[in-house]
Amino acid sequence: MDHPLLMRRRAPEDTSLAPEQRVRRTMERLGPTFAKIGQILSVRRDLIPESFADELARLQDEMEAFPFAEAREEVEASFGQPLEELYAEFGEVPAAAASIGQVHMAVLHDGTPVAVKVQRPGIRDVTEADLDILRTQARRIHGRTDVGRRFDVVALVDEFVRILHEECDYVNEAQNAERLREAFAGDETVYFPRIYWELTSATVLTLERIDGIPFNRLDGLDARGVDRHEIAGRGISCYYEQIFIHGFYHADPHPGNLFALHDGRVAFTDFGRAGVLTSSARAHVTDLLVAIIGQDGELAGDILLEVSRGTADVDAVGLKRDVTNLIRKYYNLKLNEVDTRELLFEIMSLIGRRGLTLESEFALLLTTLATIQSLGTNVDPEFHFVDSVTPFAKRIIEEQTNPATMAKGFTGTVRRTMKALQGLPDNVNRALKRVADGDLRMTVRPGGFDPLMARIEQAIDRLAFALVVSSFVLGFSWLLAPTELAWWLEAIAAFALVCAAGVGVWFFLSIVFRRWRQRRHDQ
Repeated sequence: MDHPLLMRRRAPEDTSLAPEQRVRRTMERLGPTFAKIGQILSVRRDLIPESFADELARLQDEMEAFPFAEAREEVEASFGQPLEELYAEFGEVPAAAASIGQVHMAVLHDGTPVAVKVQRPGIRDVTEADLDILRTQARRIHGRTDVGRRFDVVALVDEFVRILHEECDYVNEAQNAERLREAFAGDETVYFPRIYWELTSATVLTLERIDGIPFNRLDGLDARGVDRHEIAGRGISCYYEQIFIHGFYHADPHPGNLFALHDGRVAFTDFGRAGVLTSSARAHVTDLLVAIIGQDGELAGDILLEVSRGTADVDAVGLKRDVTNLIRKYYNLKLNEVDTRELLFEIMSLIGRRGLTLESEFALLLTTLATIQSLGTNVDPEFHFVDSVTPFAKRIIEEQTNPATMAKGFTGTVRRTMKALQGLPDNVNRALKRVADGDLRMTVRPGGFDPLMARIEQAIDRLAFALVVSSFVLGFSWLLAPTELAWWLEAIAAFALVCAAGVGVWFFLSIVFRRWRQRRHDQ
C-alpha cells in the first residue's frame, strides 16, 4: 500500500519507471531546493517507505558551474576588495559545483593553499520562493487532511526550512568546523581544517585545503599503501566521540567527506549540516543500542515511544511486539555479523508503520549511525559496528551511574519539584477561580472504542431494518385481508403504507451507503 505522504501524479514520459524513480526525477526537475528536501527526506524512514528513502538518497546536488565572473563579483562584494588583494592565486575553474555553491582552489598571500566556497548567485531568492510555496501547501494539507495532522507536515516543513537556512549560511558552516576543530585539537589521529575568518562571510567560506585521498577512492588508498583498517577505525571512533562524548557531530558521513592524510590522520570536510544532542538524547541512543545488543525488545520499545510523536491511541504493546520480533530476526547471528545499518533502518520504518514519527534530532542520529556502519564496511570489510561502538556505550553508562552524575540529577529533580510545589498554591487558586466563574471546561476524548461503536451501529441498523420490514409485512397483510372499513380509510392506509415503503427503501440505501463510505475510509 502506498504511503500517504507520497501522493504521485504519473507523467506520460515516465510510465516505464518505478514510482520511486519518478519521485526522484520530479524532485531533480523542480530544482535545488527540492533536491535538498529529497535528501533530507531520505533520512526520515519513519515518514516514507524504505524503497523511496533508498531512491531519494541517490539525489545528487551536482550542477553546472556558474561563470567565474559571477564568483569574482560575489567574493569582492562580500569583502569590499579586489580579488587579487584578497588572494595571491584564485583558480578560475571550480573544483566542484553543487546546488548551493561551488569550490575554487586558491592560495593566500602567505603561500597557504585554501579552498574557497562561493555561493551560487540568486540561490537564496530561489530557495525562499520554493519554501514559501511549501509553507502554504503544508498549512493547507495540515488543516484539511488527517494525514497532514498525523504527520504534522507544518513542523516537517519548518524543519526543512531550518536545515536549508543553515546550509545557505556559510558562517554557520564555519562555526561547525571551528567547534569540531577545537574539540579535537589534542587528537593526533584526526584533523579538522582551519577557518580563515577574515575571508569568510555568509556567502563565501575560506578554509584550509585538505591534501589527502577521500575514502570513496579505494584504489587511491590502496595505491598509496594506506592501512584501511586503521583509518576506518580512526574515522569511526572520532564520529562516536563526537556523538557520545561531545553531543555535537558532523552529520554528513559521506565517504567523500573523509580524507586519509599522508601522515595517517583522518581529515573531515563539508560541515554544512551538524547534529546536536542533549544529554538525555545521548542516553536514549545508548540505551537503545544496549537494548538491541541485549535482545531486550521491551526496553527498546519503551525508548522508541519516548523519542517519538504520535496520537494518544498508539498501540504500545504492538510496537514492542514488532520490535521484539525484529530483534529476534538477528538473534542467531553473531554480534559482528549483525547488519546494524539494515536493523536501524528497519526500526525507523516500523515506527512509521505504527503511526509514530521520530523526533528530528533522533532520526538524524539513527541515520548517521547507520551511514557510519556503511562507511566503515566500505573502507574496511572487516569493520564491526558493535565492537567499535560498545566502548563508547559503556562509557556513557558508567557516566550515568557515576555517584556525582546521579547526585547532580537528583539535585535537579529536587529543584524542579520544589519549583512546582512553590507554584502549586497559585495554580490551585487560578483553577478554583475558573470553577467559581463557570469558566472551567473539561474535554474527554476516549480512544479505542471505534470498533465497539461500529458493532453497536451495525446492530442498531439491523434492528431498525427488521422493524421496518415487519411493518411492511403487517401492512400488506392488512391490505390483503377483507375488511368492512370505509373506502377512504383504506385509501389513507394504503397511502401511509406507500410512504412507509419509501422510508424503508431510503433507510436501506443509507445503510448501504454508510458502509461503502466506511470501507473507503478504512482503505
